[in-house]
Amino acid sequence: MKKRYFIIGILLIVVLVASTFYILPKLVNTTNGTNKAASTTNNTTTTDPKSGTNSTTNKPLTTPTTAIVVPEEMQTIIDENTDYLYVDTTKVLAPAYPAEMIPLYDVLEVSASTAMTSDKGNPGWLTSYVSEDSIDDLLAFYRPLLMTMSDFSEQTVSASTNLKVTVSGYAISITVAPNNPQKTDLQGNSAVSIFIEQV
Repeated sequence: MKKRYFIIGILLIVVLVASTFYILPKLVNTTNGTNKAASTTNNTTTTDPKSGTNSTTNKPLTTPTTAIVVPEEMQTIIDENTDYLYVDTTKVLAPAYPAEMIPLYDVLEVSASTAMTSDKGNPGWLTSYVSEDSIDDLLAFYRPLLMTMSDFSEQTVSASTNLKVTVSGYAISITVAPNNPQKTDLQGNSAVSIFIEQV
């Protein structure tokens, strides 16, 4: 009887040791592969043949395939506010950012703008900026710009207001909030965050 328990004990130890060396590494590799698949951007390193220097760019994994069409109601509001819209002369905005559809209004300084690929594999952009305007002034531009769309929604939490809508095959989310200079490292009254994703 004791011999049987001894043999079963040895077999259990052998199975545990074997699983530690065989199964655990496969589980770890699967987990790492999953994390790599959920990456939002692809860092590409290129070497300049003339200078021999390396540069890393933050390119999206996919490019937009849906044409950007600005509805007439939105275009009218954009045209009426042309003097206050940001013109990207220094190429601060992410490549192919759809400024013709969702322009940046009365910008003090752009804090961030990146092209990205969502976890669903859809291309998009995330842009943040600071303005001297009040939250109400910024919403007076963005709210009428978006509210004519059928799926427009607005949510206010504390002092932040979030506007959501789908336009021409792109999901748009704009959040207007008081600026926190400790987070943005920029002075200004209001901070705007714009997220656009192809759906």
